Amino acid sequence: MKYILLIVFPLLLISGACNKDESCSNTNCADYSTQAAAQTDFDSDRDCHSDLDSDNDGIACEHLPNSTSCPTTAKCGCSGHNKTECDGDPCCKWTTGQGCGCK
Repeated sequence: MKYILLIVFPLLLISGACNKDESCSNTNCADYSTQAAAQTDFDSDRDCHSDLDSDNDGIACEHLPNSTSCPTTAKCGCSGHNKTECDGDPCCKWTTGQGCGCK
C-alpha cells in the first residue's frame, strides 16, 4: 500500500501541473483597446496568452493602436486607408463617398 501511494501521489502532482490551460483566462485581441495593454498581459504569461501573438514575433495584437487617444489634428493618419483599415482603427471613421477620415 505504501508503494502505491508513493507512485500515485507524485503522478497526481505532475498531472495537476500539466493542466495549466485550465488556469489561463480566455482572451483575444478584441478584449483590448490598445496594443500596450495586450502586450502587458502577453508578457506576463506568454503561454496563457500565446493567441495574442499570431505570427510569433513577440509583439501582441500588432493591429491595435498604441494608445486610446486619437490625434486631434485634421491629419489624424486616416486618409488613404481602405475601408478595412479604416474600420480597424479606433481613431478613423469610414464615410461612403468620402473615404476614411478622423472621428
